[in-house]
Amino acid sequence: MKIWLKYLLGITIGIILGIFIPPGNIIFEDTLKFLNELIINIGRYTIFPIVFFSIGYGTFKLKQEKRISSIYLKTIAYIITSSTLLVLIATGIVLLFSPDRIPIIIENQISYNFPGYKNIFTSIFPMSLFQIFTENSNYLLPVTFLGFLLGYNFSFDKVMTRPAYQFFDAMSRIFYHIGSFIVEILGFGMIILAANFTIQIIHTPQLVLFNQLIILLTINTTLVIFGIYPVIIYFLGGKQNPYKIIYAILGPSLAAAASGNSYFTLTSLIYHVKENLGVPRKIGSATLPVFTLFGKAGTAAATSITFFLILKSYSSLSIGPVGILWIMLFSILSSFLAGTVPGIGILVSLAAMCKLYGKGIEEGFLIIGSIAPILISFSVLIDTITAGVSTYLISHHEKGNKEISIKDFV
Repeated sequence: MKIWLKYLLGITIGIILGIFIPPGNIIFEDTLKFLNELIINIGRYTIFPIVFFSIGYGTFKLKQEKRISSIYLKTIAYIITSSTLLVLIATGIVLLFSPDRIPIIIENQISYNFPGYKNIFTSIFPMSLFQIFTENSNYLLPVTFLGFLLGYNFSFDKVMTRPAYQFFDAMSRIFYHIGSFIVEILGFGMIILAANFTIQIIHTPQLVLFNQLIILLTINTTLVIFGIYPVIIYFLGGKQNPYKIIYAILGPSLAAAASGNSYFTLTSLIYHVKENLGVPRKIGSATLPVFTLFGKAGTAAATSITFFLILKSYSSLSIGPVGILWIMLFSILSSFLAGTVPGIGILVSLAAMCKLYGKGIEEGFLIIGSIAPILISFSVLIDTITAGVSTYLISHHEKGNKEISIKDFV
């Protein structure tokens, strides 16, 4: 059975269970919450060693072929372009449909913050290099940077370093194999994730107040996935059937929507990009971690739409051109930091923007707390598809991908 079918079946069962399970059972809800966290941890189990060893070996191979600069510059260009494009589209949608204000809801104070720049730099350069492997379990950048640094230096003496890069190659393949097994069995985990998500949503008393926001996010997501990205794939990917590429990453897309966690989804994305899109490890190992850390076009778009609604709810004044540009700019900039807080990136982005904007809306992000799972799901879904599509296009431009028949998709 195809992986996406396993995931879809698991999500369907989970939604049905979530609908019919009676609310108010504290023991059951605590157990479900624990199982949800456990499934996320299982999905993330191999991602750090996969990234570390794969980027080390991949960097070495790309340096040998003198393609490091080309790959990483293209990756940066796609990250900036995709975030800017999707924020423009999201802004156009919210201005066109002009949703109604949301009544100010009294919510408990919750603190969402990006890690400070000092914490980020000390996580990359700790007092002891070995601390990278014992701390920062929620941040991929330190192991990514170290893996890149090692891979870049494997070539200074190819004879002496051969055992090292052969070891990295072997470990990359081993952890990839373990990760692929986890991806194959996660269909059962989707039942837990979908049930937990469904219970959170249907038991939200104020959900009806956010109908228009949910509709706008749905319109934006549908337009991007089935309209904008297929056009881009068609013209930049050799005028082939673009929906084949979208279909190829359907598995990780479903995992993203169910989990709302980009690190959880990355293992599945790495597997599908290689097995379905034919992207070689040396390219995927470079692009996918960078997109997971900084390529948050979906988060930027959802942040833009939601912040417009927050601002409109707190003020009866219209938002002028300067205000619109401010929202667009900071939606993009804050998304570049969303990878530091996987699972709640959009919430932290909105909290940061509210505090930065000031003018009485410093705690405005609290009004959307009750639909946080929906916001996270939409944002991580588009983030994942953006990473997969961009990696395919970069590989296509580098003439690195192998053509895979649909019948051979995992």
